[in-house]
Amino acid sequence: MHSRLEPVTSLSVSSDGRYVVSIHEDARLVLWDLEKRKREVLSESANLYSAYFIEESDAFLWQDLDDVVRVQRIDGEVIEAFEHFPTYGHVMSSDMQDYLSANETWNIYHGHGDALRPVLRDSRSPSFTGTGQVLNLSIGGRYFVSGGSGSPGGELEDSPPVREEKAFRFSSSYGGVTLWSLDTLAPVAKLPGNSSKTYATISPDGQWVISGDENTIGLFWHTDSPENRQRMADYDGGIYLDDAPYEEGDPRNWDTSQLISVPESSKPDKWGSIRSLATPTTIAIAFINGSEEFLRIGYAHYESGGMSRTYAALFDAGNPWPQAYLDLGRSPFPSVNNYSRNLSIDSAPEANLLVTGQAFEGGINVYRYDPDARTLTKEWVGR
Repeated sequence: MHSRLEPVTSLSVSSDGRYVVSIHEDARLVLWDLEKRKREVLSESANLYSAYFIEESDAFLWQDLDDVVRVQRIDGEVIEAFEHFPTYGHVMSSDMQDYLSANETWNIYHGHGDALRPVLRDSRSPSFTGTGQVLNLSIGGRYFVSGGSGSPGGELEDSPPVREEKAFRFSSSYGGVTLWSLDTLAPVAKLPGNSSKTYATISPDGQWVISGDENTIGLFWHTDSPENRQRMADYDGGIYLDDAPYEEGDPRNWDTSQLISVPESSKPDKWGSIRSLATPTTIAIAFINGSEEFLRIGYAHYESGGMSRTYAALFDAGNPWPQAYLDLGRSPFPSVNNYSRNLSIDSAPEANLLVTGQAFEGGINVYRYDPDARTLTKEWVGR
């Protein structure tokens, strides 16, 4: 009989949707075979934030508590092992030539060993401790994106602008969403507008950067024109219009023309009204159908009979309007309740697969998206 696992702190899905690697609060490293619906504990001394499947590969990254990073195949073969600082998130390109990692204070480095090169660092940087979340990194095409913490109040000005330092940049100036070149390791653009804890990702084809934050702001950019920032719709209010004329009685101006109905509770809440789904604080964003569709996942919920229910909003890339609200269920409740676990949600876009940890238990929830019906079905609960 399997021993009980602690909740997941980081997980990653193989590109073919066959395997998941997860690391848990008790430092156990687990490999899940989704086809055979079984799991194997590979280590009991893993860095909590180091589970990462390399794209288009049967190999994954993980780091042990002696700070050795391994590039390991699912059959157990270790392709490469190297000493490194304790990682708080790392990624590797599909050709295994580019290794990027972040530390506790959100400094970013490229390579390892004698080839270690700082990309982003300083002594006044944001940190895991200060924000309560890991600086997330993602690779798409020949770009990578970093996302951590937007400016207080969500200022839209890019200040200070992208700098010209050749050796590295200062993380206190790039704590928000930034688009980087994987070839030059230089910033292509700062992508401003988010506020507080911020999650950002890039589409697998490297064309779209999507971000969402603790203050419900959702934004997106095309990498060919990163100066053109676009807003995602608030689920109830629509799209805020920056330059719209003032309307008497409401200083906010909103386009509500393409809103769809949001889920509502079946009974009035304790204040006597029907509570509908609010735009969520974004915990993660996951592409679910190649680079065409993605899910904005957060702790958006309503109360029905005293029970919270959690939804992911489905978007088409490049379209600000939500297309559907997909129920993630509550048995077990998915790991959308804690920013420190923002690496506990991942997807395999080509396989239409989403996997989350569980909020209060140690297993995983596995969902399959049907792009024709635009439905999300829970296929398996791994324990």
